[in-house]
Amino acid sequence: MESILKTYGVKGLHCAGCVSTVEKALLELEGVLNASVNLSLENVKLETESSIIFETLQDAVQDHGYTLVEENPEKYSERKEKEIHSLRKHLIYNGVLGIPLLIIAMGEMMHDTPMNFGNILIQLFLTTLIIIISRYYYINGFTALFHKNPNMNSLVALGTGAAFTYSLISSVNLFYGLGFAGFNQLYFESAGIILVFITLGRYLEARARSQTTQALMELFKNAPRTGFVRKEDKWQEVPIEAIKEGDEVMIKPGGQIPVDGVVIEGASFVNESALTGEALPVEKQVGDVLMGASMNTSGILIMQANKVGKETVFSQIIQLVEDAQNTKVPIQSFADKIATVFVPVVLALAFISFAGWLIAGKSLMFSMNILITVLIIACPCALGLATPTAIVVGTGRAARLGIHYKSAEALQKLNDITSVVFDKTGTLTLGKPQVVEFISTEKDEDFIYYLASVEQGSEHPLSEAIMNLASLHNIQPGNCSNLEVLPGKGIRGQLQGKQIIAGSLNWFTASIIAIPKNINEKIKVWEAEGKTIIHTAVEKNWIGMVGIEDILRKESTDVIQKFQKYDMQICLLTGDRSAPAEYFAQKVGIKKVYSEVLPGDKAEVIKKLQGENKSVAMIGDGINDAPALAVADVGMALGSGTDVAMEMSDVVILRNDLHSVFNAWKLSQEVMRKIKQNLFWAFAYNMIGIPIAMGILYPFNGYLLNPMLAGAAMAFSSVSVVANTLLLRSYKDK
Repeated sequence: MESILKTYGVKGLHCAGCVSTVEKALLELEGVLNASVNLSLENVKLETESSIIFETLQDAVQDHGYTLVEENPEKYSERKEKEIHSLRKHLIYNGVLGIPLLIIAMGEMMHDTPMNFGNILIQLFLTTLIIIISRYYYINGFTALFHKNPNMNSLVALGTGAAFTYSLISSVNLFYGLGFAGFNQLYFESAGIILVFITLGRYLEARARSQTTQALMELFKNAPRTGFVRKEDKWQEVPIEAIKEGDEVMIKPGGQIPVDGVVIEGASFVNESALTGEALPVEKQVGDVLMGASMNTSGILIMQANKVGKETVFSQIIQLVEDAQNTKVPIQSFADKIATVFVPVVLALAFISFAGWLIAGKSLMFSMNILITVLIIACPCALGLATPTAIVVGTGRAARLGIHYKSAEALQKLNDITSVVFDKTGTLTLGKPQVVEFISTEKDEDFIYYLASVEQGSEHPLSEAIMNLASLHNIQPGNCSNLEVLPGKGIRGQLQGKQIIAGSLNWFTASIIAIPKNINEKIKVWEAEGKTIIHTAVEKNWIGMVGIEDILRKESTDVIQKFQKYDMQICLLTGDRSAPAEYFAQKVGIKKVYSEVLPGDKAEVIKKLQGENKSVAMIGDGINDAPALAVADVGMALGSGTDVAMEMSDVVILRNDLHSVFNAWKLSQEVMRKIKQNLFWAFAYNMIGIPIAMGILYPFNGYLLNPMLAGAAMAFSSVSVVANTLLLRSYKDK
């Protein structure tokens, strides 16, 4: 049966225990093949059989205290705004009730005054109202506990519930003098203030987490909504969904390009920063490609739509970002395993501590303090947020720089690479051949005129370089007649009664066209440098030659040097002959060269490097690079390349700049560093906090942690993890 992939929002996610519960509930359903919950995005990516219906999924999650909703990131943003507003309202209410509660309780403790009935009733009233306002913790927490999948809310509900129940019994005991042993102290303020702190923590966490998805939300805000389409010789503004492939679309100055297409009329400068992150506008003329979500800055453009809907580059970018943010890095599996047992272990430790101190002869009040504190201080939230928040912020920041990781796993693998293999043509070079040198026995103007006149009738890729040379020297070529193209040899034609020939050395030799002897040494040098040489003759008299080569990207050498500073092995992989490949590699500073490699053999070179215990990243742009990109540990395709190369790659670079390749690697390092920091602090917090809450320091210095301090620490532990992660948003181009 056919399977489908879909992402749903999940309301009520707060910790790693919640993630485990929802995943388990869904995977138990027949027809659910895979479920991956993202705590940071509060959604679940599901692979299901096509026969399963949404209501079935919804019921399974609802039974465990969560709500499954059909929503896109825009609706998620609206839901988060409502949630933050609701939390702010609850925080204000709890704060207004909690402050007098704390003052009354602290006043009694500081002045050591006996508790009176009035104070007890006020504390009971204020705490009860706070619990009613915070009832969600109890509903969700006890529901999860009932289904044997306790979560963060279960710990909060049990801890504050125990404090409230103990205080309630103590109140009755003190008021009526019933003499219940151990029930002689009130914990109303602990129960109430803990809920205030937790609500504050949740509010701050929700605000911080909403910022982690800011990059994705901005992408959606940049999405075009309408476009002007030609209908019956009139321009009509229509919704973007109504634009069809082949439609003529007009983009006014300052207007947004709605879909992908090709300019058929007009010229302008277009700002493509929404896609590539590059702020400088790009000139667009007839024949140039336009991408949806770009902004037309000056003249009117008319384009023909060739990609609409989900086929546009912008739609694919959004999908790439969403997919990457909804996958898990391998390092997260360790945290997930801990999370599944975390809350049950904490519950066990809390009750073991409670019983242990009672057995050790401590009072019920003392042991109850331990129980409440252990339940409250434990924080699986920090553990659950450590990894997904870093992935969400990191991939979002990358998207704004024109870098798109196809999965979180690709991001982690990129962090681990030890060898970078570069393709040459179109990667380290611009893929646009240019005339870099020429020699002539004639005046420069005459030589260029003859050569350009015959070459303008050729469709060979190198002829464009010659026409550009003529344009650079403001030379208007003549019109040749009787043009004849000889594949593999060259081209010839008649100009003003003279025969003009342009082509290879072998053809000239076969045609008995003499090459000046003093030129032979120059020919050898140019050939060694990898230049393509085109000789020119008029009436079988050699008049000159041009050296054409693919221009090196201005940033290539700098990027290679940056990688080498980190002891990265850099390799050149090319089909060029050995001599020119070595010359090129020396020019850019690459020591290891694989030359004369056929397209089908490039993947074998990658495998060879991997056999040397190298983790390899392959950078390419063409169809012939696709097998190597697929075999490499991480394939990286430049956005200026082919669709096949981009399809086979793990990372897509939309900005046509090799610095983005280095930035993709550095950003992966920064994301992984944040993940490790977050996991360390999440584990450290719990490993240190829980033993202290259990009273490990009490036998040595008499210190016993106050439940309210435990509540404050727990509330801010997850906030600190998210705040640390948000520092990734300030990552700058390296």
